[in-house]
Amino acid sequence: MKTWMTLGRVSNLPTVWTNTLAAALLASSAGALAPPSSLVWVLLLTTLSLLYLAGMFLNDLLDADWDEQHHNPRPITLGLASRQQVGLATTLLLVLAAAAVLGLSRLIDTPHWLLGGVVLLVGCIFGYNLLHKKYAHSVWLMGACRSALYLTAAASLAVPPEPIWLCAILLGVYISGLTYLARQEHRNQLISRLPLLLMLSPLALALYSNNLWFWPVLLLWLGWLGWHYWKHLAHPQQRQVRAFIGAGLAALPLFDALVLAVANQPLGSLVCVLVFFLLPHFQRWIKPT
Repeated sequence: MKTWMTLGRVSNLPTVWTNTLAAALLASSAGALAPPSSLVWVLLLTTLSLLYLAGMFLNDLLDADWDEQHHNPRPITLGLASRQQVGLATTLLLVLAAAAVLGLSRLIDTPHWLLGGVVLLVGCIFGYNLLHKKYAHSVWLMGACRSALYLTAAASLAVPPEPIWLCAILLGVYISGLTYLARQEHRNQLISRLPLLLMLSPLALALYSNNLWFWPVLLLWLGWLGWHYWKHLAHPQQRQVRAFIGAGLAALPLFDALVLAVANQPLGSLVCVLVFFLLPHFQRWIKPT
């Protein structure tokens, strides 16, 4: 079981859930709409979780040759799972996701936006996995995956309102910056600090906040990233790029907490903060990268 959890990088799966929560509640707040029903929540979270896992499996499947050449200890190269098994599992996850999204589309008022978001998300997943070892700037496709996730979650309620597009872009920029850093993870190098500047994109949310809860969450997010930068990147002799990537992924629920603070959804924001505190424990069990 742990082999498949490692393939799926399930320690990051809660970030998919907080992304979904934040996008849906922001859409609800911006459009003065009721939150999704329980069944819509279940199908939405199921769809996006299945697509995330399919993307992770596909990543290991397509990178198997590279991992073997560079002695990257992933489950396929270690012989813990065969390519055929991972390929079959990826196909099954995609089929189940398709069934879930079709069921979901029957329950909402704007199914064309939902289906469009899912198609965009799947396209970005395949595009990134096919191109990321060939083109350095394909990292923007990874960022686009998270942006598309936000749009898809919002579309479960209505046409994504303007604030959703802004938050989706800021999240995509953050993830792209983190993915630029991850490209040098196997070499443990920091070639440029520009990706770190991209990761500061959530600061733009401060322009829209009139909620006091926003500021302690922002300080927590900045403190977390700043401390891990100092610990893992600032000193070349002690550099640990992989550890910083894990910290950057663990900070994703804090982005969602900031979004929900802007949306005046303090309870949802608090849930995201609690998930943030749990994620490092999950990452010790299952590697996030």
